[in-house]
Amino acid sequence: MKKLAHKILVYLNVLVAAGLVLAYLSTVISPAKIWPLAFFGLAYPYLFLANLILLIYWIVRWKKTAIISLSVILMGVGYMNDYFPLLVRKNKKSDAGSHHEIKILSYNVRAFNIYEWLADPNTNKGIFNFIRSEHPDLICIQEFYTNNNSTLRPENVNKIFGETPYHHIHYIIKSGKNTGYGIATFSKYPIVGKGVISFDHSRNVAIYTDIAFEDDTVRIYNNHLQSINFRSNNYQFIDSLKLRYDEKQLKELHDISSKLKLAFIKRARQADKVSASIRHSPYPVIVCGDFNDTPVSYTYHKMSRGLDDAFIKAGTGIGNTYLGRLSFRIDYILYSGEFKAVDFEKVEARLSDHYPIMSVLRK
Repeated sequence: MKKLAHKILVYLNVLVAAGLVLAYLSTVISPAKIWPLAFFGLAYPYLFLANLILLIYWIVRWKKTAIISLSVILMGVGYMNDYFPLLVRKNKKSDAGSHHEIKILSYNVRAFNIYEWLADPNTNKGIFNFIRSEHPDLICIQEFYTNNNSTLRPENVNKIFGETPYHHIHYIIKSGKNTGYGIATFSKYPIVGKGVISFDHSRNVAIYTDIAFEDDTVRIYNNHLQSINFRSNNYQFIDSLKLRYDEKQLKELHDISSKLKLAFIKRARQADKVSASIRHSPYPVIVCGDFNDTPVSYTYHKMSRGLDDAFIKAGTGIGNTYLGRLSFRIDYILYSGEFKAVDFEKVEARLSDHYPIMSVLRK
């Protein structure tokens, strides 16, 4: 019986180790070419944890089988650091006054709670008050929304963000003149150029905004990449998941996996498009936004290629930014080599389905 249990554990170990290797491959092979790999990337933290538990088990048992999980874990040390930058030496702010610094806030505001996902009717005011209290130099907002009602009139929103008077707003869905749903970048510094990166068959979008920062021009990318578009019944099913494998459950699983597959493929193509624009930027870049994908994904590694991640350089912990049932880090602040992150913070503000993230970059 012991031999059988040992053999089963060895087979299980080989499977989860193989799964972890496939997760690594998901970062370099586009889901548009081989989409199943993206599911392994999404499962990375669970595959990593399973391998870690088995590694500890085999070490305690003093078995050579430990080499299986040890090998695949060491193979992906870089990916582990993307999730848990606990051992990274942080930059210090002791000489902050002698350098040019810029404070960036990136926030998916979920349309300022216009559809009342949160019961509190003052949620939008809470978002505005929070942003103003942080005094950022740059604000990158995803799921931006204005209408002709009193609080969310464009002129009122612009007044609220008075410390960042220059703005670049792009509406994907218009509800009137200069109102609707889209994406927005507000800046303390003058805007000298603008551009839109549109995506086919999508309500998501990316924009870039050139600002005059000190004696240079800096290009700010604000991104909202493909959403999964889960409906309320999908979330209810995930919450009450029981493996009965009846017809109704299999139908729900198929619906969820189909939506994930479509989102993986669309995001990969969007990341290719934005990444090409970043590579050809004539200016230093700061890349912000809601990528809707985890650090172990093709999207993240395509977008971050050649750039530094403010969370990895100046943050700690796991850094999850999504408040939903599946809590992952999907919001990012990246930057080119002309900058150095001296601070990063994920703020525990429960005013949207995302946490706001902030970073101070020194040039």
